[in-house]
Amino acid sequence: MRRLILPKAYVDRLDGPLLFLAGPIKGAPPWQDKAIELIWQMDPTIYIASPHSRTGAGYEEVKMDGDTTRFQRQTLWERHYLEKAAYSGAILFWLPCQVAPCKGKDYARDTRGELGEWRGQLKHDKNVRFVIGAEQGFDGLDIIKCNSSAVSPGIEFYSTLEKTCEEAVRLARR
Repeated sequence: MRRLILPKAYVDRLDGPLLFLAGPIKGAPPWQDKAIELIWQMDPTIYIASPHSRTGAGYEEVKMDGDTTRFQRQTLWERHYLEKAAYSGAILFWLPCQVAPCKGKDYARDTRGELGEWRGQLKHDKNVRFVIGAEQGFDGLDIIKCNSSAVSPGIEFYSTLEKTCEEAVRLARR
């Protein structure tokens, strides 16, 4: 069954919850492949939108076809599916430690901005669903936790990708 949405495919109708895999790509390990595997072990009916277009072997058969001309930029594709997942599934933020240089760019630069944006959304709309997980040693994690707690006291951070996926699946099923 095809349930993986990759950039920049626009899929009009989904008949189940959607998880968006938000987190670093450049300089990060290929965590999205592991997340997809874990999520589908827990619930194979969940749709997954992954901004990492270079997924591992075997995902070609589950990748959904869609209109690839609707979004001029991948950023617009991401914004569309982040919004959709926030209310009809969940956004899964995973913050792995950097494993490779980012060629002159700060590691996880875009992820930090997206995380801040969705924390702000949560402050004003408690219906927003997202989960945050991070590896110990992720640069700036203490600040991210402090800022998240200021907006949403008691927000939980998960220390493994497995636990983060479990919580995202639980939220998506609500």
